[in-house]
Amino acid sequence: MNDQPMKRRTPLEILQAEKASLENACRIQEQKLNESFSYLQENAGSVLLSGLSSLLFPGNKSSKGKTNNTTSSAEAKAHASTTPTIPIGLSDYLSIAKGLIPVAWEIAQPFIMSWGIKKAKRMLARLFAPKKKV
Repeated sequence: MNDQPMKRRTPLEILQAEKASLENACRIQEQKLNESFSYLQENAGSVLLSGLSSLLFPGNKSSKGKTNNTTSSAEAKAHASTTPTIPIGLSDYLSIAKGLIPVAWEIAQPFIMSWGIKKAKRMLARLFAPKKKV
């Protein structure tokens, strides 16, 4: 038999173990957040459109098919109860819009460039055009 008493952990060892545990928890949370943000980046357009449509048309989607039988509505209620819904706030819409700004810029850039070129042509034409005497 071993007559050595159990070695107690020092406060430093306890803190180091706690630090390692917290770093691991932070790493897991960071992975979850990265997955959520990548999902939002990949599906920002559809998320934004569905959010806008739910803001503009708050009625439920099943109002179109009121002639459905009761089993399908019961199935829809069961599915709705198992699917959690999280309300999207204004800050969420702003962050989604912030992610879409580069896309909007890529779309708007050709229009802005063509407008600027036309404006510059008109200014140059007026500058070098002969002045009319009145």
